[in-house]
Amino acid sequence: MPHLAAIVLYALAAPRDPGLDELLGEAHATALRDELALGARRWAARVAPDVAFEATSVDAAGMALHDHEGPVLLVAPDVPRLDEDLARSAVSDLDDGALVVIGPSSDGSPFLVALPSADPDALALVGTGIEQLAEHPRIGEAGVGMLRSERRLVTPGDARAYAADPLGHPDLLRHLSRALQVRGPRADR
Repeated sequence: MPHLAAIVLYALAAPRDPGLDELLGEAHATALRDELALGARRWAARVAPDVAFEATSVDAAGMALHDHEGPVLLVAPDVPRLDEDLARSAVSDLDDGALVVIGPSSDGSPFLVALPSADPDALALVGTGIEQLAEHPRIGEAGVGMLRSERRLVTPGDARAYAADPLGHPDLLRHLSRALQVRGPRADR
């Protein structure tokens, strides 16, 4: 892959759902969120070992990338299925001429945005949403690359679905199974 930067961008995360705290208990929900963020940081370090960061905002990401030349992957910290194929697919779409590549999440917002460079104008579009990115005149002319959709792990429904997934990440499944055993499988108490 070319000189790639990967940033775990907390601004791409879905809003915190208090229902997850109710379902799992606050301590377990916090541990689960921490494990998800750790997984995103590990993914960023694997796909861009020399240029992997965390940022809370698009502006902070822009500052971290001020002298970076090459493609940029911005990823949310609340998606459990991040792999190297995802990064390769994003870079491939950029190499084919896309000005933005989007990984849509199950809630309709992007969990990953890939850009060919750290251009401040392009970065400013990151927080606008999928429709605004796709409809932007500069981007629309060159096309938008789309990656596979992924489910976030944010809501009680997400947690229940992921807990039943036999292909889930073992560390996340441990957090969920422990919490669900202690609290029970329902949040409607």
